[in-house]
Amino acid sequence: MAARTFTLVLVLALLAPSFAEERPRLALIVHPARRAELSVEEVAQIYLRTRRFWEDGAPVVPLNLPSGTPLRGRFSKLVLRQTETRLADYWNRRYFYGVLPPATLASTEAIRRYVASDPNAIGYVPVSEVDGSVRVLLHLE
Repeated sequence: MAARTFTLVLVLALLAPSFAEERPRLALIVHPARRAELSVEEVAQIYLRTRRFWEDGAPVVPLNLPSGTPLRGRFSKLVLRQTETRLADYWNRRYFYGVLPPATLASTEAIRRYVASDPNAIGYVPVSEVDGSVRVLLHLE
């Protein structure tokens, strides 16, 4: 019995780092010149395109990862509080009114680089990928 318990504990200990890697902390990032402060609800409005401008009147450029990626799924759950399927239905309805979803970039590196180059952009990346080229607006658990 003790050997089984030890084996179970050993297996769980070995698997624990992989679970942590699957769920990295997210950082919502903006250009360093962008001094806005936003709540999670305001970020949701931006990503659902019900809020389309920064406080200075400039258009907000929200950036997303491709559909089906784990990080996008976590972002959708934490910020938008919806599943990918429900969001697809939402965008199908919005498209009828000429409202398009946020632009999709292929990787978190692409998002970080785009945000670093465009003062109107907003995106999300794992906290471990944040560098001095962007400013963290929010940390998402």
